[in-house]
Amino acid sequence: MAFENFTITPREILVAIAITLTLVGLGFFISETIKNGINESNEKYYKSLKINNDEEMFKYAIKTNVGYVLAQGKVKAVEGVSIEDINGKYFKIKKVKEEYTKHYRQVEHTRTKSDGTTETYYTTEEYWTWDYAGQEEFHTIKFNFLGIDFNYGTINFNNEKYKETKSGGYHIRYQYYVIPFEFEGTLFTYIGNNTINQNNFSINNTIENIIKSKENEVDGWNIGFWMIWIIFIVMIDFGYVYLENNYLEDKAN
Repeated sequence: MAFENFTITPREILVAIAITLTLVGLGFFISETIKNGINESNEKYYKSLKINNDEEMFKYAIKTNVGYVLAQGKVKAVEGVSIEDINGKYFKIKKVKEEYTKHYRQVEHTRTKSDGTTETYYTTEEYWTWDYAGQEEFHTIKFNFLGIDFNYGTINFNNEKYKETKSGGYHIRYQYYVIPFEFEGTLFTYIGNNTINQNNFSINNTIENIIKSKENEVDGWNIGFWMIWIIFIVMIDFGYVYLENNYLEDKAN
C-alpha cells in the first residue's frame, strides 16, 4: 500500500505548522475582505428609511426623494380582474391551455438467443402527456401600495399560485394561476425622481426579518469560508508531509 512507508519527520512537522499558521493568517485576511464586501453591499438596507404601514411617511419619502427605503404594507389591485371561468377578482389571472397529446418512443430490450448469446432489440411505445399549448393573462392596470397608485409592472411580484384546473373539451384542459386581489409584504426600493426604482418586493415578509437575514448572511458566508479553508489547509499539510522532503534531511547533515 502507498502508506506503508509513510513517515513524518520532526522537521516536516515544524514546516507543516509554519504552513498552517501562514494559511490561517491569510484566511483571516480573506474572511475580513469577504465580510467587508457583504456589509458594504448590505449597508443600503441598514441605512434605509424604515416605513411600517405609514402611508403619510411613504408619500413624504417619494415627495422628498429620500433614497433607499424599506416599506412594509399592503398591495391592493385597483379594480382587479375577473373572468367567467373562475370565481372572484384577482390582481392577475394566468390561463394556461394544455393538450393531451400522443407521442411515440423507442424502447430498448435485451433477450437471450438459443445459442446463449444476448441481442438488443427495440419496440415502439405509445404514451400520452399534457403539453403546453398557449396562455392568456389578465391583470389589473394599476395597483395601490401604501396609498399611492402605480402602473402594473412597476414591481415584479413573485406570488403567483395555482388556482384550479378545468376541462376544455376533448383532450383539452386549462390550468389557472392567480395573484390575490390584495396581499402584504415589504418593498425595498430606491426613491428618486419622485418615484420608486430598483424595486424588490418580499411577499409576507417584515422589515425586521429582512434586516435579520442580511445580518445572518455575513455569518453564513464566514462559516462556509472557514469550513472550506480548513479543509484546504489540511490537504496542503497532508500533501506536504506525504512528499519525500529529503532536502530537509540534507540540510541537517
